[in-house]
Amino acid sequence: MRAVQRVLLASVVVGAGAIAGAVAGDVSRAEFSRSDKFMTRYAELLRLVTANAPLKVEPDDLVYSSVDGMLSLLDPHTNFLRPDAYAHMRERQQGAFHGIGVIISLRGGKITVITPIEGSPAARVGLRAGDTIEAVDGQSTEAMDLDDAARKLRGPEGSTVRITVSRPGLAEPLELTIQRARVAADSVRYAFMIGKDTAYVRITDFIRSTGDEVRRAIERLQAEGATRLLLDLRDNPGGIVDSAVAVSGLLLEPGQEVFSTKGRTTDSYQDYRASRDGLHFKGSVVVLVNRGSASAAEIVAGTLQDHDRGLVVGETTFGKGVVQTIYPVRDAGLALTTAKYYTPSGRCIQRDFDSFFDYVHPREESDVSPLAPRPTPPPGAHVYFTDSGRRVYGEGGITPDHEVREGEYSERVARLLGNSAFFQFAVAHLADKPDKAAAARAFVVDDTVLKAFRASVVDRKWLTPEEIDAALADPKDRRDIEIAIRSEVLNAGVSLNAGYSVFIESDEQLQEALKYFDQAAKLRARAHPGRVPVQAAAQGGTSSPP
Repeated sequence: MRAVQRVLLASVVVGAGAIAGAVAGDVSRAEFSRSDKFMTRYAELLRLVTANAPLKVEPDDLVYSSVDGMLSLLDPHTNFLRPDAYAHMRERQQGAFHGIGVIISLRGGKITVITPIEGSPAARVGLRAGDTIEAVDGQSTEAMDLDDAARKLRGPEGSTVRITVSRPGLAEPLELTIQRARVAADSVRYAFMIGKDTAYVRITDFIRSTGDEVRRAIERLQAEGATRLLLDLRDNPGGIVDSAVAVSGLLLEPGQEVFSTKGRTTDSYQDYRASRDGLHFKGSVVVLVNRGSASAAEIVAGTLQDHDRGLVVGETTFGKGVVQTIYPVRDAGLALTTAKYYTPSGRCIQRDFDSFFDYVHPREESDVSPLAPRPTPPPGAHVYFTDSGRRVYGEGGITPDHEVREGEYSERVARLLGNSAFFQFAVAHLADKPDKAAAARAFVVDDTVLKAFRASVVDRKWLTPEEIDAALADPKDRRDIEIAIRSEVLNAGVSLNAGYSVFIESDEQLQEALKYFDQAAKLRARAHPGRVPVQAAAQGGTSSPP
């Protein structure tokens, strides 16, 4: 899994009345009068450009571009959300959307069904993993990108969409008319047992339902025997901070601080604490993070680290220590940075954003050992203390307790993955099986399967005969190939959860994280919940709290 850096939104949704309140209260009459004069000039400029520019430009494009330019003076996370982006963000944060309920991807240049969502309209009409969507409402998907296809499949609840589907084993395409419905959008796609006592829960982002999803997953896995939790926050871009508080509260002691915020206005000073009611998991915790873990994900990792509630393993996180408030602006929205947030030890982990390019594309720390026991803090980082007195660092993201770099596939295996070789082989293998779930569960990778896979790879020219033979002769490549085949067969025949539970066998970062549970348990035993953290002197000098 590769870290994906995104410019991140996230957080507190407020009513439209907040804008009127700002104009009436916080902005003085003199300031408002001055801005009114600028608006008169702006309207005149807009009229002149629209009327006289050599090329016709739509007024909304001019206005939106000027708003983007205005907001670029502030910070990388303040954004104007155009109507379609605002509607999509609200839909995602609410934890549901209206559509047919299918996870799609580009495989071999085709819009391909990865899996229908359980209980969705797509599942009810029998869409399967590996189905290729050739057309939507008569429009070919040949040159369509993934976002366009997803938008066309979504629509008002109760409306219908007609899709043309090609399926392995069928001579003619299928024409299906599907009625759209409300479909739940889960943020916890993977939650299962690793061995007899370890629960694995992966959170993809933080939406309205995330706290309840994680609670249900932990309760179910505890009933299956879980006494330890591996919480995977890798590539989680953040989301709603209330959901980060809810997830943290499931793991902290009742009433412990999760984080606090400070901004320019009095109402930006907030203190967020774990709920005193409900589930509080008592087992040891290890948290997996990487450079793609940001915002609300960093809040969860930071509070668990500061309270010595769990060990943080992986790579230094993105470093987004600011909070946005979403202000509705008619049918659009403004995501405005209104405060910085601080972990319980008092640290703000926001990275410097003087250079926008460096901020969005942080450099790789290539000189770090793949298994460094304790990463070197960022240069000049301030030192803070956890509940038990351990040193942690501000600025530049959450520095993990144990640096574990992401494993790499060989160039040969990476090319097979890039060509969806394992997915296509799995779909073809299951195409003629009447009970695909039973066939997938009984599937084993033996010499016969590898011979068939080799033939498929050579036939489709994904690798040369010499390259696939070299891959199968290399112990690591052969292991990765066998795991990928098993995983994709389970994905296509049973569920993504079943396939992913096999895939993690090749996830070196995750496998290394499993070694730290005993250390996490000892750390928690010596922690002192309730102790007020005190900032230490900054490296190379003194400092005051930010």
